[in-house]
Parts: sequence; C-alpha cells; structure tokens
Amino acid sequence: MKKTKTCYLTELDVARLEKHVAMRGTDARFQDMLDDLLLRAVIVDAHDIPADVVTMNSRATLADEASGEHVTWTVVYPPNADFASGRLNVFSPAGLALLGAKRGEKIRFVPPSGAQQTLKIEQILFQPEAADDFTL
Repeated sequence: MKKTKTCYLTELDVARLEKHVAMRGTDARFQDMLDDLLLRAVIVDAHDIPADVVTMNSRATLADEASGEHVTWTVVYPPNADFASGRLNVFSPAGLALLGAKRGEKIRFVPPSGAQQTLKIEQILFQPEAADDFTL
C-alpha cells in the first residue's frame, strides 16, 4: 500500500473546490482527484490553518534539490491557471501535490513529461489566511 502524507485544507478551500468540480463543463476527472485529496485531508477552519501550509492562492518557492533549480508557484483554480506566469492549476499533478503540504516537505508528482519530479517547499511567500485574507 502506498503511503500518502496527510494534507491540511481549509473549510473554505474545500467548499470552493467542490463548487468548482460541480460546475458544468468541468473535467470529470477533477471529481476523482478531489475525492483522493479529501481522503488524506484534515479539514480545519481558515482561522486555524498553520501559516506554513500551502492553501489555495498561496505562493510558494520550491527547490529541485537534484538540479538546484527553484520555481515559484501560486496554486489557483483552473480558470486562473497560467503555468508560464507561475499560476499553477490546483487540479494539475503538481497543484494537487502542493495543496495542503507544509513548508519543508518534499512533494512528489508526475508532470505531463512522465518523469516523476520531487521538489522541496522552501518558503511560503504568501498564504491568504496568514495575511488575514479569508476571501481569496
């Protein structure tokens, strides 16, 4: 059995993800992805989420320890995604791995290229809840 890490999600993020998945025209695979995410999630009130956890609209810097490369991504809903601008679709492999993870953790995912990638969350540059913004 594959070991999966627990992730932490806010009640608001879960409600918005569920609403997005239910929208007409949404990719049917998103529901399965969300179900898998919720199976490993601890859901907490937005006021109780630790500042070192990646939530929706959080911006984080990650490092590929093998290559030394750094990337900065903001986890966003699909309509706001723009990979070239660092706006990562939450329903992408990297977005799902990043959402709910903590600073210092390593996330593993398989991007479209097909080769597993491992990145370490080095810094959370912005988290809406830590900034007392509960509307993002």
